[in-house]
Amino acid sequence: MQQTISMNISPVELSRLISDAVGTAIDTKLQPSDSDTLFTVGQATEYMQCSDVFLWKLRRDGKIMSTNAGKKILIPKSSIDRYLNLKGCK
Repeated sequence: MQQTISMNISPVELSRLISDAVGTAIDTKLQPSDSDTLFTVGQATEYMQCSDVFLWKLRRDGKIMSTNAGKKILIPKSSIDRYLNLKGCK
C-alpha cells in the first residue's frame, strides 16, 4: 500500500533541499578511505605531471577533491586516480 504525504513548499525551498541532498550524497561518495594516501599540491602535480594552475582549476571545478590541514592543501590519491581514470589517462 502506497502512502502519500502532502506538503506546501516553495520552489526555492524544494531546490535548496534537492541541492543539499545531492551535495551530501556526492560528499559521502567522495570521502577518502582511512588508508588513502594524501598528497600535497607539489606531490599531486608531480604524480599527475601537470601544473599547479591546472590542478587548482580541477579542484575549483570539483573534479578533484581536496582538504585543508592548516595551511597545507591535501589531495587524496584516490580522487586523482578517479579523475585520471575518467579521462583515460591511466
